[in-house]
Amino acid sequence: MTMKTRALFAGSAALLALTGCGGSAGTSVEPATTGSAATGATTPGPTATESSAPGTVYGPRDRAVTVAPGEEFALTLPADPGLGQDWYLTDPEPAAGVLKYRGKRKDYADSQADGATGGTQSFDFTALAEGTATVRLLWCPMNTCGGPDDTASPSPFPTATGTPGAAAAFYVFQVTVR
Repeated sequence: MTMKTRALFAGSAALLALTGCGGSAGTSVEPATTGSAATGATTPGPTATESSAPGTVYGPRDRAVTVAPGEEFALTLPADPGLGQDWYLTDPEPAAGVLKYRGKRKDYADSQADGATGGTQSFDFTALAEGTATVRLLWCPMNTCGGPDDTASPSPFPTATGTPGAAAAFYVFQVTVR
């Protein structure tokens, strides 16, 4: 390798590191916010270091989840940004006395290569006290909906009973803390 080629290679690697391209840049955390959707007032939730992957992970088929008080867990769902796929936590939010929402994580590391599919979005929670809470997530494939506020009444989206498909749908998870 010539000196010019090495300098070009080193410069390219530095540029990739600065722009967040390559490596593990496919993983990100969106901190949770607290506050009322009606008022729009929010306060920042946990930082990226506070919302780490919990030990217990549930998927789209795990609609009835049972956890212990103090347990951290995640609802981890398939998503590929290249295909316009996204998940949103929607109203009504889970019972605040039963669950604490800690944030949303995105891991697209497996979907970064040309033609690759894969990747996940995870919603992290901590079980606070005994009780039951409902977590309602909106699946938006191929830009079929506008986000968490796209919950018009009557809802244009059905409640799903299977795995994520080509149509937008709500996925409802019943979480029992005991």
